[in-house]
Amino acid sequence: MASPMRGDDDLNVPDSDAKRGDIGHSAGGRPVYRGTVAQAAARLASADTLLLTCHRGPDGDSVGSLVALASLLRAQGKKATLYNPDPVPRRLKWLPLAKRFSRKLGKKARYEVTVIVDCADAKLLGSTFPAREVTGDLIVLDHHSSAKPFGDLYLCDPEAASAGVLIARIADQLGWPITDDAAIGLYVSLVSDTGSFSYANSNPEAFHLAASLVEGGVDPWTVHAMLNERATLERYKILCKALETLELKLDGKVAFMTITRKMVKEAGATWDDTTDLVNYSRALDGVECGVLFTPAKFGGVRVSMRSKGAVDCGRICEEQGGGGHRAAAGCVIRGNMAKARSRVESALAQALDIEQSGEQPPSEPGADREAPAQASGALSQDISNPSESKSEPSDPQAR
Repeated sequence: MASPMRGDDDLNVPDSDAKRGDIGHSAGGRPVYRGTVAQAAARLASADTLLLTCHRGPDGDSVGSLVALASLLRAQGKKATLYNPDPVPRRLKWLPLAKRFSRKLGKKARYEVTVIVDCADAKLLGSTFPAREVTGDLIVLDHHSSAKPFGDLYLCDPEAASAGVLIARIADQLGWPITDDAAIGLYVSLVSDTGSFSYANSNPEAFHLAASLVEGGVDPWTVHAMLNERATLERYKILCKALETLELKLDGKVAFMTITRKMVKEAGATWDDTTDLVNYSRALDGVECGVLFTPAKFGGVRVSMRSKGAVDCGRICEEQGGGGHRAAAGCVIRGNMAKARSRVESALAQALDIEQSGEQPPSEPGADREAPAQASGALSQDISNPSESKSEPSDPQAR
């Protein structure tokens, strides 16, 4: 399959940045350079051994992008290792190369380059991320507007509909043909982060790329069926319980939904079964923003937020220590459920310019106590993976 992208191959970076690129320093004090597609492509082409990874709790965009990149690199005779400490979600395990992900690296593993996709903050890699002597140079490929630059070469374009778009641009820059496996990965990346081309980020580039992938042999129905037509019975059981918790707030413009560990246990479900259930709260007529509250791994409450456009979820969650996109974001709030709901409702009231009634949420046992501090290496966005434990929710799509 021919390389699908045409035209623009670099980001809109001023000449001074494209030449020097120094945009600050990472948390470790190393300089961070804003890169172009051409620079990232050149470094990938020059390396023979590469480690490919993403944020903890991989999702459709990150897994699809990594699968695509791995396939492209291997087609060029390079050794590309797929890695993430957390398992690939059940609904994505059918993807080519998905079973090739390593959750641990060998003690003697060494790479010339490590590519990190779809990761807005180095903290989202977790405390077990390999040391510099293992990773080699770090290339970051991201598309979050709220991203915090890190790595040796940092390439971020918020106009890219998904991280997969950046992979396609690099393939085009190098003239690498899109393999069949890479085509499927890129398509999954696109449909995952555009809501099957329904979100505002579904721009012409995304449609052009999708069209070229379909022309090359990707079957949209097969991808859709594998992603969305294989739900477990337990998913519907936990959905029923979650819908019973729906509450309208702020003149009906906000909908709250809650899932507890007890509910998951009673449904015989796993947290993997709760993926994207927050979308049901947003789908209500008149609602501008839907919010799902679940327990967080290290204490506190995980907040998953979805907007129809009037609310910038990314900005609100970033103020709470999390982040994401305008239409989808997440964070973890210390304290109990009542405190989390109150804080989110206040933030949404301000965003929607609605005056609150002044009523305080009912107190809960321990309401005046903060949640325990997160364990060393844990993040404000709670990077636990839902597939790993029945009691650890995650919202990877919000990253």
